[in-house]
Amino acid sequence: MKRLRAAGDDEDVLLLWLMRPTTLPYRKRILVPDFPLNILAVSDAESKDPFRITMGEMTLLAHYLKIPGVVQTREGVQSTALEALAMCFRRLAYSKRWIDMAGMFGRVPSTLFSIFYYVVESLDENLASFLFYNTSWICNNISLLCSGSECVCGVCGIGGTIRPICCASKGQQAVYNRHKCGHALTFQTVVIRTAASPTSLVLRRHVLLMLNESKLKAVLHNNSGFHNELIYGDPAYGCTNLFCCPYKCCRINAPQKELNNRS
Repeated sequence: MKRLRAAGDDEDVLLLWLMRPTTLPYRKRILVPDFPLNILAVSDAESKDPFRITMGEMTLLAHYLKIPGVVQTREGVQSTALEALAMCFRRLAYSKRWIDMAGMFGRVPSTLFSIFYYVVESLDENLASFLFYNTSWICNNISLLCSGSECVCGVCGIGGTIRPICCASKGQQAVYNRHKCGHALTFQTVVIRTAASPTSLVLRRHVLLMLNESKLKAVLHNNSGFHNELIYGDPAYGCTNLFCCPYKCCRINAPQKELNNRS
């Protein structure tokens, strides 16, 4: 016998529909622990995978990078030096969003953001003379640096490194790499055996624009210690009084061909 539909059935159905479990967005489904990560309890073996460095090495880095024992950001967020470095290494080891790191460190994304940029700005301020164009060290060791070069008068090499990033919600065009068909940043570095002069810009910019923005050419021109020395790079940088690149065309002699093969 067919059940007759009561007048109150519609109200019951509506009530059940309103009481249904809703699907929370990803940010609300992430559970942030009530306690932060105990970085001192992490062993060397456990730290290699997420941080690409052992805890002993991280302790030495915190000392030599002059990171204070207690980090306190402008927003009032506090952290230990090891925890702050661990956040930086985790963020840079692989492209991760702040919300994805929240469960690991037991901190909300805004806190992770503050600590990460505190460390970056601290290194930029305290070690600027070492990180950017340490000309005195290079000039004092330029004969040693040139001794192992495959290129005549070659003191160092220049090149770019691509690092993929998560898809940005805003400004995607600025970080879209047409060659790799993905979102990424380019880091341009002049490598001098044990030293480096890094700059970084959004990937859509050409390497020559990055070179001009870094003001490296002006530094080399104005320092007599670099005169008659060359930086070796790919053909995009061309051949000037500062830069050299592989020889092009099919009619190159044996020494030029050997240099192309060895560099």
